[in-house]
Amino acid sequence: MFVAGDEGVYLSTDRGAHWKLLAGSPKGVRQLGLDDRDLYIGTGAGVHIIENATSKPEKARKLAVDLAVDSLSVGERVVVAAGIFSGAVLSTDRGRTWRAVSGSWGKKDAVPYIGVGPSGDVQVQTIEGSPDGSGAKNLWVSKDLGRTWKAKPAFDKVDVYSEVGSFPDRPDVQVVAASAGIFTTRDSVDFQRIGVPDTSVNALAVAGSALLAGTPTGSYRSTAPLGRELGAGYQDWGWTGKIPHTVGNTVNALETLPGKGNDVLRARNAYCPGECFFIEKSGDNGRTWSGLASFPGNSHSVVADPKDPSRVYTGAYLAPALYVSTDGATSFTPLHDTELSGVNGLAIDPTRPSGVWIADVSGLYLSTGADLPLAKAFDGRVEAVAVDPKNPSHVVAVGQGLLKVSYDAGKSFADGVGLPEVFYTSVVFSRDGALYAGSRDYYVAGTGVLRSTDGGKSWKVLPNQPADHEVRSVLVSPDGAWLFAGTMASGVHRLALR
Repeated sequence: MFVAGDEGVYLSTDRGAHWKLLAGSPKGVRQLGLDDRDLYIGTGAGVHIIENATSKPEKARKLAVDLAVDSLSVGERVVVAAGIFSGAVLSTDRGRTWRAVSGSWGKKDAVPYIGVGPSGDVQVQTIEGSPDGSGAKNLWVSKDLGRTWKAKPAFDKVDVYSEVGSFPDRPDVQVVAASAGIFTTRDSVDFQRIGVPDTSVNALAVAGSALLAGTPTGSYRSTAPLGRELGAGYQDWGWTGKIPHTVGNTVNALETLPGKGNDVLRARNAYCPGECFFIEKSGDNGRTWSGLASFPGNSHSVVADPKDPSRVYTGAYLAPALYVSTDGATSFTPLHDTELSGVNGLAIDPTRPSGVWIADVSGLYLSTGADLPLAKAFDGRVEAVAVDPKNPSHVVAVGQGLLKVSYDAGKSFADGVGLPEVFYTSVVFSRDGALYAGSRDYYVAGTGVLRSTDGGKSWKVLPNQPADHEVRSVLVSPDGAWLFAGTMASGVHRLALR
C-alpha cells in the first residue's frame, strides 16, 4: 500500500500496520498511480516515477512533465495527467515521452479530470468558462489512446469526477467517485448512486427551521439537525438525483439577514472563466437562490448589520477588497481595495458608525468608512473575528497560531492562554457567553473545537469532538441548544449544549 502527502510517499507491506517514507520521494504529492511495478507521482511541479516500487523501490525520478498535476491515472499501456488550468498529457512508454491531449474542446477550457477507465479507455472532463460561473461541461471518451474522441451527454447526476475504478469481479462496471457520491455506470451516461459523500463544510447558518451548510458543491439544507431526534436518512441532505455544479459552486459564506424571516445571503465562488464570486439571496430558507451582484476574485465572507439589515458587507480574497451595500446587497461599492491582502472574515462593530472588523491574511483591521484609512489592530494571518452580542466592546479574533481577545473595542488585544499552536479557522459566541473556536490542519494537526468560559482569556479542547478534528466552521443555534461543527472532510457534526 502507498499513501502520499506533504512529506512524500509512504509504503506499507503489512496491510497498513507500519509505514516507511520512501527515500528520495518528492514532497507535496497530490496524486498516485500504480501499474504492476512502477509508481507514478503527481505533484504541483509535474510527474515523478519510482521504478520497482512494489519490490525494491528506486529513487524517485522526475519525468518530462512540467504542470501542476490535479489528476493522474495509469492503465496497462498509458499514463495520463492533467492540471485544471494547464491542460492534459499522455504517455504510452512508461513516461519516457509525452504528448499533449487535445480534442474537440477549447484550448482554454478547464480540465478538472483525466483518467483511464477499467476497459482502457481514456476519459477527459472539460469545463468552458461562462458569465454565470457555472461553465458548460462535457465528458469525452477515447478508445484509441487520445487519437479520436466521442462526447458523452452532460451528466447531471455526477458532474465532475474525482476518480474512477472497478470491482475485480465486475471489470465492465465503472465505479465513479464524484461530488454527489459514489456511482456505478456501464456506459458513462446512466449512473446509479451507491454511496453518500462526506464533504468539506466551509460555512454554516440557521434559517427558520433549517440548518444550511456551504460546501465546495453549493449550499445544502436540512431540518433534521435542529430536531432533538434524528430520523432515518438524516445524513442525506436534499439529494434530488441532480448535483449542483462542482466548478463554479463553492459556497464559503452564509448570512441570515436579521429581522428578515426567511432571507439568507451566500457568497458563491465561480469560474467566469477567471476567478469571480457572486452574492446571492434566498427568500425561502435556502431552498432556491437568485443572483444579486458579482465581483472579481473569490470570497470567504458576507455579513449584514444587525441594526440595519440593508447594510451588507462582503470581502474578496483574490483581488482583495472590502465592498459595502446600503440597499440589501442589490448593489455594492468598494471601500478598500489597496490596503488589504486577502479578506477571510468580517464582523460588524456596533460601537462605531459604519464600523466593520476585517480578518485579513495580513492582520486584523477596522474600517469605519470609505473616506477614512483602515486601522490595523495587529499583524498575522487572521481567519475570523467575532463580536460579543451582549458586549460590543468584547472582540475575539482567530487565525494561524493566534487567538486574541479585546475588552476595549479593539484598542488593545491580549493572547488567550492554554492554546495549542494550531490553525484556528472560526469563532462564535453562544447565548450563555461561552466562546467556541474551530481549528484545522495547516502546519500541525488540528485539535477540533475549543471552548472558553471566561470571555477568551483561557481555552480548553472540548472533550467531545467530531470524528474529524479538522474543523472549518462553528455555529451555535439561535436557541442555544446545539453547537454545530463543519469539518474538512466529514460533513457536519453537532453537540447538545443544553
